[in-house]
Amino acid sequence: MDKKTLFNVEVADQSGHSVVQMNQDEIASKATSDNSAWVFVNDQLVSAADIADMNLEEGSRIRMMPGLVGGNDAPTFVVQTADSTGHSEVVMTQAEIASKATSDNSAWVFVNDQLVSAADIADMNLEEGSRIRMMPGLVGGLYC
Repeated sequence: MDKKTLFNVEVADQSGHSVVQMNQDEIASKATSDNSAWVFVNDQLVSAADIADMNLEEGSRIRMMPGLVGGNDAPTFVVQTADSTGHSEVVMTQAEIASKATSDNSAWVFVNDQLVSAADIADMNLEEGSRIRMMPGLVGGLYC
């Protein structure tokens, strides 16, 4: 079949889905540019690397969607956060806590009521049920 034949491709993403017309080269390019994409041709999961060389027939049903991942490998923690508007509780992984703490250079992080360095959070051995609080650093002094 001519590689320039247009196919209706159902594309799903976080905002919903749409139907886009693409030729086989465009389908292959989009599929390989997103390593986590799943591609189905006539309801059969196919490898993104194989699409360019497939013999697609006119009228083939092609669907592209983000890969699905099941389960949650990383443990999560309830983090009490405080800012100028008050406080809230957020569920985060240890990597997310470390990222948030280091992105805000003035954040203070307490683990089980002990102040810890933001740079050390990623390598800490956090236990289930640890009490974690994150807040802006306090500055004392007299302003004139």
